Amino acid sequence: MRYFIEHETVLEYPEAVREHHVELRLTPREDSYQRLLGITLETEPTAGLRGYRDYYGNQVTCFDIIQPHRRLVTRMRAEVENTLANPFDFQPLSPGDEQERLREALRTTPALYDYILSRSPATPNLGRLDQGFAFPCHEPGRPVLESVQQAMEWITTVLRYKAGVTTVHSTLAQALTAAAGVCQDFAHLLIAIVRSWKIPARYVMGYLASREEGAEEAPPATHAWTEVFIPGRGWTGFDATQQILANDLFIPVAVGRDYLDAAPQRGSFKGDAAGDNPVIRLSISQQ
Repeated sequence: MRYFIEHETVLEYPEAVREHHVELRLTPREDSYQRLLGITLETEPTAGLRGYRDYYGNQVTCFDIIQPHRRLVTRMRAEVENTLANPFDFQPLSPGDEQERLREALRTTPALYDYILSRSPATPNLGRLDQGFAFPCHEPGRPVLESVQQAMEWITTVLRYKAGVTTVHSTLAQALTAAAGVCQDFAHLLIAIVRSWKIPARYVMGYLASREEGAEEAPPATHAWTEVFIPGRGWTGFDATQQILANDLFIPVAVGRDYLDAAPQRGSFKGDAAGDNPVIRLSISQQ
């Protein structure tokens, strides 16, 4: 599937701000299933753009606006092709072979431990949460894929999708106490569960397209899901919000240990007042 994506973010401030330093993680990732065919990034006020690739492999675009301004606009236009039509198109291993492959992967790629050992308020140690229920377990004699699917189903028994209950800065404990949240909270919960099994899991920020040509994307801006390292398959996307595996409707942009590593835009500035919530305009069309 080939897509054309337009993403615009508008930030307005009641008083002028200055020395604004911004990082964007808006460049779609490239892997064996996704190709980036072209991208343009621009800002208002105009700024010189520079880039680097961060520790997690995300392409980061940076810029500075030193002069006072009361409005900042960032625009991204990209064309991507995603060929992941069937996420089940791989040869599964036996549970014993999966364990052996995972041990070998951790031995040869120690960076995978970042996605097992990392703990944060968004992806905490589940043993320290007093929620009054037992979290799903992974039995050694069971395929990892099957256990993750079961965990996704279980999540719907403790969380319901409802916007406005949590924010991007909410902890997982807060979402579980409210028994509601958005895609970010669903992704964080699945990550925390899988990491408790000592299996790598990471956060993905990206876009979710529609099967219907010309239809607008359901989420108001970006989408979030989880990738789990399945031995013999590699990184595999699981959307606990939609209860499906990621396919060619999912366009990954940035990954990390949790939301903070993969935020689409973040920055700092000097000024006396914070801005309003950003206004985000997003369109995704099939080519």
